[in-house]
Amino acid sequence: MATKKKNRVLPWVCAAVVTLTALAAHYFLSPWGFYWKVSPEETALRISVVKTAESYLGLNEADGSYRVIVDRYNSQPSLPMDYTLTYEDSWCAAFVSTVALQANLTDIIPVECGCQRQIGLFQELGCWEERDNTIPLPGDIIYYDWDNRRLGDCTGWADHVGIVVGTKWPFIKVIEGNRNDRVCYRYLLINDISIRGFGKPDYASINSTP
Repeated sequence: MATKKKNRVLPWVCAAVVTLTALAAHYFLSPWGFYWKVSPEETALRISVVKTAESYLGLNEADGSYRVIVDRYNSQPSLPMDYTLTYEDSWCAAFVSTVALQANLTDIIPVECGCQRQIGLFQELGCWEERDNTIPLPGDIIYYDWDNRRLGDCTGWADHVGIVVGTKWPFIKVIEGNRNDRVCYRYLLINDISIRGFGKPDYASINSTP
């Protein structure tokens, strides 16, 4: 009898292993990408921003390698607020700005070293999305408010920022500077309670420029 019971359980175990393996392959091996289609030109531009951000993966404070991000931010001809970023400052927004500078996209991705001021610049461009449950595209800019504790759209002070790598329902993959003092990925749920909102760079306008 024990053998028969064991034989009945085995197929369920095998099915569970196959399912978990498939899920792991889906979330960790297949590409994170677009929730809906955009033009091939816009797709290429968005992916180029993500690839530029990923070129900084692993840079960190422990060995000082992150300083290249601060230095590139400070190398602008005109610094926002006339403020020179120091190595002791938070550098998450400077990371996003450095990527924008390197990609020559500062017309659509505002350059700033402060998250809240950068949000204000997106609002001035008419490219701010307040809805936390927005499903972003690669190359969108995501902001967080770690102090938010209530359901519904967050309207608090932004504490952190990153660049969306892609989505796989119900998750978003983000690359961030100054996360745990380094450049690395974050995975979070769509409509996570900590999401402050999204900067939505107008990549399509670049494609329409002669």
